[in-house]
Amino acid sequence: MPADPLADPVAILLLVGSLGGLATLAAVADWLFERRTRLRRVRAAAGGRSTRGAGASRLRSTEPQAWRVAALQFMRRSTQRVSIMKDRQVQDTRRLLVSAGYRGRDAIVVYTFFKLISPFVFMVGTAAYVYGLDPIGKGAGVDLAAVMAGALLGSKLPDLLLKNARGKRLESVRKALPDALDMLVICAEAGLGTDAALKRVVAETSRRASILGEELSQTALELSFMPERRQALENFAERVPLPSVSAFVNTLIQAEKYGTPLARAFKILSQEQRAERMMRAEEKAGRLPATMTVPMMLFILPALFVVLIGPAILDIMDNYIGM
Repeated sequence: MPADPLADPVAILLLVGSLGGLATLAAVADWLFERRTRLRRVRAAAGGRSTRGAGASRLRSTEPQAWRVAALQFMRRSTQRVSIMKDRQVQDTRRLLVSAGYRGRDAIVVYTFFKLISPFVFMVGTAAYVYGLDPIGKGAGVDLAAVMAGALLGSKLPDLLLKNARGKRLESVRKALPDALDMLVICAEAGLGTDAALKRVVAETSRRASILGEELSQTALELSFMPERRQALENFAERVPLPSVSAFVNTLIQAEKYGTPLARAFKILSQEQRAERMMRAEEKAGRLPATMTVPMMLFILPALFVVLIGPAILDIMDNYIGM
């Protein structure tokens, strides 16, 4: 009689790992889809290009589908039953998600679910690989250590991915900010106000799908409906925790409070940002010799020694053998 597949532990591990992987992929897909629809709504609202027909089509396109609603409900129930973060950790994680570009109301739910299920998925996958194929073959202790290492990697993977996405996003904003400040200087010298200048910069930067354009578009949207303009600007500094962005926000707040000319303030700030970019480039150039020391010792110097000393060693060997 054929063996029962459910009695095989490797088959069970593979089945559980497959189900966990499918759930993780569904969570990530839902996260990305929600982020994309939110960005579309923000761009349309900030640009003022919405019409009645286009608005109806967007509403139909952004209606939650049944599988998304069911997946989010399942994630909420799973994260509510098993709490892995405290209140302060939840606030810190929400700030990290916001600065990484994930600002949906269910972003913390998806992240918590991903962080909860990822260690089990990696542990099951590693166990299926280790005990099924036995690639190590060093005993039960080493196999168990490999499984535990897989689970540890799975627990750290969501944090690593989030920090990587956050770092790339902040670096993109840091590189694009001086050019945006130059455009704000031009708009301010042309006589435009803060809101009109921001909208004009958003219209120019949105053509290149710039991350800074997305942030400025949301800031312009908040400036148009929030009762306190200071709060909208501070929200921008909180979403993008960079010293240059904080200086930009403080400049706008002080200009509106004391009546400082925007063109002069933006011009000084733009010069400071470009000087800071030049200093950062010079710092990287200064670190280059120390960074190139190890590659030179490992790859360049051995080949150089072979080219220079190799012929002499061959001549010595020929003379010694000839003697």
